[in-house]
Amino acid sequence: MKIKIAENTGFCMGVRKAVLDIVNVINKSSETIYVLGPLIHNPQTVSILQSRGIITINSINDIENKIIAIRTHGIPKESLRILKQNASKIINLTCPRVARVQGIVKKYSREGYFAIIIGDDHHAEVESVKSYADDGVIVISSVEDIKKIPNGLKYIVVAQTTFDECLFDEITGILKRKYHNILIFNTICDSTHKRQSDVINAIKEGIDTLVVVGGKNSANTQRLAQIGKNSNIKTFHIESEEELHDEDFKNSNYVLVTAGASTPGWIINNVLEKLYAISNKHENPLLYFIMRFFEIAIRLNLISSLASFFMSLLIEKIAGIWSLYKLPSLSAFFIFIMYAVNNYFLKDTLKIANPFKYKLHKNNHFIILASTIAAIFISFIITFTIQNYVYLLVYYVILLTGMIYSSSYFKFLINKYSPSLIKTIYSIKSIPANIGWIIITLFLPVLYAFQFINFNEIHIGIILSLIVFLSYLIISRNLLLDFIGFNGDLIIGNITLPIIVGLSRAKYLFYTSSFVAMVSLLYLSIFHNMKFILFTANIIFNHFLVLKIINLKYFISLKYEMLTDLNFIIFIVICVLIII
Repeated sequence: MKIKIAENTGFCMGVRKAVLDIVNVINKSSETIYVLGPLIHNPQTVSILQSRGIITINSINDIENKIIAIRTHGIPKESLRILKQNASKIINLTCPRVARVQGIVKKYSREGYFAIIIGDDHHAEVESVKSYADDGVIVISSVEDIKKIPNGLKYIVVAQTTFDECLFDEITGILKRKYHNILIFNTICDSTHKRQSDVINAIKEGIDTLVVVGGKNSANTQRLAQIGKNSNIKTFHIESEEELHDEDFKNSNYVLVTAGASTPGWIINNVLEKLYAISNKHENPLLYFIMRFFEIAIRLNLISSLASFFMSLLIEKIAGIWSLYKLPSLSAFFIFIMYAVNNYFLKDTLKIANPFKYKLHKNNHFIILASTIAAIFISFIITFTIQNYVYLLVYYVILLTGMIYSSSYFKFLINKYSPSLIKTIYSIKSIPANIGWIIITLFLPVLYAFQFINFNEIHIGIILSLIVFLSYLIISRNLLLDFIGFNGDLIIGNITLPIIVGLSRAKYLFYTSSFVAMVSLLYLSIFHNMKFILFTANIIFNHFLVLKIINLKYFISLKYEMLTDLNFIIFIVICVLIII
C-alpha cells in the first residue's frame, strides 16, 4: 500500500499564527484568557489549550475586565465594539485573510454595493463578514441560491476563505452573465486552493483511498472529504488515528493523506504512523514484527539503557579498571528506571503527544512495573558491593530525585520554593535528563575509577575527551527527540530547547556540539587509540539525521525515533570492536 502525504496540509498561515500567538501569551502570563467561540475548528487543539487555561465562551455577556481573544474566523463588528468597551485586553487572532474580506465588504458597502457572500450561512467567518455589509447582504452556497439575489443593484462578490474553488468558479460565472454592474473578488485563501488542488491532482494520479484529517465541524476539511466522495474515492474523514482500522484498508493500494487548515502536525504524524503500521501488517508481516520489536526496544528505552551500559564500560576500559560489570549495570538500570517511572507520571501528556507510546505503556503496565521494581531491587543489591560511599551517595540522590522528578508534588515544591534559575532548568525537560544521565553514566564511573587510575599510564585529558564525546551522544540524542516532538510540545506546553531558542538556533547549537565532539575524538585517536576515529560515524550519522528532520514538515515519529536510537546501536557495535 503506497502512502502519500499531500504537499499542502496542516496548519495554514492564519491558524499557525493564532496558535503561536495564544501559546506565547499562555507561556508568559498567568492570567485567564477567554476565547469568544472555539479558536479554531480542531477539537484536539482546542481541548489542549483549554487544559492549559484557555476558556472558550460563546457569549459576550459578562466579559468586563477580562482578557478576550478573538477566534481566527473573526467576530461581528458589533461584538467587537462591545469587547472594546468592556474587556481589559483584546487579543485579535482573526486570520489576516478573513480580515481582508471584512475590509473589502466594508469598503464597497459604503459605496452602495450590495454584498454577495459565497459561503456557508451561519459559519462563524461568514457571520463576521456579513456584519460589515451596511448596504444589504445575502449569503449563497449553490447555483440554486442565485435566484434569491434581488435585482437592479450594483454588487460586490466575495467568498468564504475556505469555500470550494470549483463551485465558486461555477457560481461567479453565472453571476457575470446575469449581472453587469458587479465586482467579483476571489477571496478563497491560497491554502484552501492548494489543498483542494492536491486532492484533485492525486485523484488524477490514481489514488483509490483518501484520508482527510481534521475537525468534523471544519468547513475546509469537509470540502476536502467531499471532493473524494464526489469522485467515488474511498474517503475517510477522521479527527485522530484512533478512527483508522485495519479492515478499512484491505483493498487499498494508493492512499493520499491530507488535512484541514486547523489540523496540527502531531496529529498528522500519528495518522501517518498508524497507516504505515496497517500497511506493514497487511503486506509484510515480517517487517511489521521487526518494527514492533524495535518499537518496544525504543519506546521502553531498552536501547538507551544498553547504550548507557556500554558508555560506562568504555569509561572503565579507558581507565583500566574492572568492576565485574557492576557500574555499567547500574547505569543501564538507572536509565530504564528513570524513563519508566517518569513516563508513568507523564501518561496524560503522553496520551496526547505520543499515543502509540502511551498505549504501549498502558497495555504492558504490569510487565513494566514488575521490570522497574526488579531493576530497583537489583540496583540496590549491586550497590551493596561497591565500597565507595561518595559514589553511593550521589547515585541514590540522583536516583531518588529522578524517580520523583515528574510527580505533581515535586513540581509543586520546585515552583513554590526554588529560585528562578532552578525553575527554568526544571521546566526544560531535556536538561535534567541530560544532567542525570551524564552524572550516573559518565562521571560516577570516573569518580569510582580515580582510586585505581595510574596517571603515569593514562593522561587525564584522555578521560575528559571521552566524557565530552559521550556527553555529546547523550545530549544530541535528546535534542533530536526534541526536534521530532516539536509540533506537539509547542501546543501541549512542553518546554524544550528548540521551543525556547527556535529551531534554527537549536540546529546551530547541535552543529557546535558536533564540532566539539569531533575535536575530542581526534584527541582520543591521536593520543590513545586510532580505533576511536570509528566513532566519527556517530557524528556524521547525526549530522544527516538532523538535516532530514529539520527539513521535513510531517513524518512518522517512530521511524525517526528508530533512526535516532540506531545511532546508539552503531555506538554499541563500535564499542564492542574497541573493547575486544
